[in-house]
Amino acid sequence: MPYPNEHASRLGHVPTVNNQTVQDAFSRWQVTQARPDDEDSITSQCVPVDTLANPVQADDVRFAITVDGSDYEVEATRQYPTVKVGYLRVAGSFLDLDKLASSGNGTFVNPREVRAAHHESAFDAALPGSRLVRPGSSGVDTWRQEVDEFLGRTRFDMDSPYTLADALLTMHGTPGRPASDLPIRACPACPAKFDRGHEPHVTRSGGTCPACGTHLYLADVLRTHDEYVLEGSNLSAITRVMLVSERLMTLSYLEHFYANIADAQEVFKRTIFITDGPLALFGGVAPLKRRLQHYHEAMFRWAEGKGTSAPLLVGVEKTGSFVEHAELIKELVPRGSVMRLSTDYINRITGRPPGNKYGTDEFYGRRFIYRTTSGDPLVITVPPKPGVLPYEGPGAEEFGSYPILRSICEVLDAVRTRLYPNAVIPVALAHNAAALPLGVGQSVLRAMAQRGVGLPLDHQIRYRNPFH
Repeated sequence: MPYPNEHASRLGHVPTVNNQTVQDAFSRWQVTQARPDDEDSITSQCVPVDTLANPVQADDVRFAITVDGSDYEVEATRQYPTVKVGYLRVAGSFLDLDKLASSGNGTFVNPREVRAAHHESAFDAALPGSRLVRPGSSGVDTWRQEVDEFLGRTRFDMDSPYTLADALLTMHGTPGRPASDLPIRACPACPAKFDRGHEPHVTRSGGTCPACGTHLYLADVLRTHDEYVLEGSNLSAITRVMLVSERLMTLSYLEHFYANIADAQEVFKRTIFITDGPLALFGGVAPLKRRLQHYHEAMFRWAEGKGTSAPLLVGVEKTGSFVEHAELIKELVPRGSVMRLSTDYINRITGRPPGNKYGTDEFYGRRFIYRTTSGDPLVITVPPKPGVLPYEGPGAEEFGSYPILRSICEVLDAVRTRLYPNAVIPVALAHNAAALPLGVGQSVLRAMAQRGVGLPLDHQIRYRNPFH
């Protein structure tokens, strides 16, 4: 690592580039997600969407609710870059698809009608990074307390008293019947681990570790404190909180309609719920995917009892290795067709060993590649019907196990946009509402952190309080 203001030689890279060992290494490698030589491994996995079951007509879907989030970590001051602050923003976007369609009836798109068709609700939070503590608390305890307060005070919509903590309890229950308390398998303060059925439980007000007496928080269920580091970046832990918040926000909308609308089945029939990214959770929060899976299965069975379709729930990916691979192979997928990604195929393009059980611990939906009628490839994740696990067991790779797949593909086909490559309008609008800007935005976030924790302002940053 260099000293501050120490710069490398302008020709310092030349020895590395000319080194034979480096050149030999490149000759031994190949890109795993490159287009396969056997085209049949792709074409044999594709079927036209219009041959699948169709529980909901695309024209009947009138609304799209999309959830997206952004997170960012800044150095609180350039003089002391180890002091860090994390920010996150999660937005829910409501789009009236009928109004959106009517906005383009003229020669040009009417921006006023587009604006009238779209409404959004967002929440923001700041989380402590390294070297920031509450008086009398350690760094990790400060993190636990702040995440718990964030869940307890953050409402998915300003007009609703329902918080993310309520949604977390609902996730561990069933639609309309949230759990009253949640089990903690491992104490965050001592080495104690508890067998299933003998765990301490936490409520909204917390609980106590029977081994060491430490106060436990509802947020400890997320286990994001396991990824908190005392020195260095905590962006990974911040990202975990953001991803869980996105899922809890989507669940909040589902629960709101289920519990408060007399004819909820009609609302679900006419609404598509879109999540930015795959229907999955990774890292320490991955075990929560089982709770989400059980909740959606219960919602699916309720819908079946009402004689209607399960809520149209889908994850849409904007970036990543699967999006890149979809772009590479899109010419082999016929327009209007969807490609099933078998586990063997996934292992091959990701460089995993044969027989690897991909996705069993993280996903509550299964990935597909859909090529729209205009030729754009979309990487989507769709939950299976009850009794089927998306990446293991009987039926996991059968199209019939995903009864809402066709309806979702046809709705997404109708809301494409050319603003960005392979984009759909609901996700683009939600991202616009949730995005934290870089550049000048980073400077403002850093200045806010400096003012907030009492650090001197960097002379490079001019900060003016907009409320004075």
